[in-house]
Amino acid sequence: MRDIILDLSPFEEKISLHRYLKEALDFPFYYGANLDALHDELASETHQTRITVRYPAHPRGKMVDYQPRLLRVFRDAAYENYHLEIHYEEI
Repeated sequence: MRDIILDLSPFEEKISLHRYLKEALDFPFYYGANLDALHDELASETHQTRITVRYPAHPRGKMVDYQPRLLRVFRDAAYENYHLEIHYEEI
């Protein structure tokens, strides 16, 4: 099983966040760097994967509105894909 820990706490905007996600989750070069593309990649994962998402209780910058949507994408993808297990840690 792949075990991945994502730390979302340093991010205040989407561009650097999606760069981080692409690298940490080993997405292909054509990753679209948006929530739809994130969902597509997560939902199509074929290896058993456990992702722990550490997120700040009080996000900053543009993440105030974006973080809840981002967390929902992880939840929805895990619901659709039995290979994917998501855990959340509020920090």
